[in-house]
Amino acid sequence: MIVLICPILFILLILFAIRQQKRGLAGWKAALLVVAGSGVIVFMSFGLLIVGFRNFG
Repeated sequence: MIVLICPILFILLILFAIRQQKRGLAGWKAALLVVAGSGVIVFMSFGLLIVGFRNFG
């Protein structure tokens, strides 16, 4: 599930940042949006892995 969802979220995040930049958002703000969004996606994926393997073994 994580293997399928995370790449899709990254692609959607990049497309959203490009769309916001075309609407007039500054380049550094778009880059900050991508960095923050990537951090959230990584945090969620590791959180799901930890919850999934909590009772393993």
